[in-house]
Amino acid sequence: MSTAASVVTRTAGSAGFHLNRRGRFLFVGLPILVVAALAAAAAVFLGAHAVAPAAASPERPVVAPVESVTVDYGDTLWSVAGQVAPDAPRNQTILRIGELNDLTGSELQPGQVLFVPRG
Repeated sequence: MSTAASVVTRTAGSAGFHLNRRGRFLFVGLPILVVAALAAAAAVFLGAHAVAPAAASPERPVVAPVESVTVDYGDTLWSVAGQVAPDAPRNQTILRIGELNDLTGSELQPGQVLFVPRG
């Protein structure tokens, strides 16, 4: 066999540079992941700054006037609400008393001090 017959010619398509699966990930996938991470970080950063001015408003919260009442034996939320705000709807007054005192139920103990809406 002659030496001329054993020479392999290369075409333009076979340049000798082939990427396996790991190489394709490093060449294509890794830059995509980096760009996605940067975009997510920018979105979080810009989103935090968009909310911050609304949270830092200089207005003071409106505070309703309250007074304290000491619970007597036999008092209920219904009776206390009727005493402190006789002209207001009692169910709304009871809800407000519950909010002011972080009450989870309707049980009152004699001697317990409650914050109630004034008038």
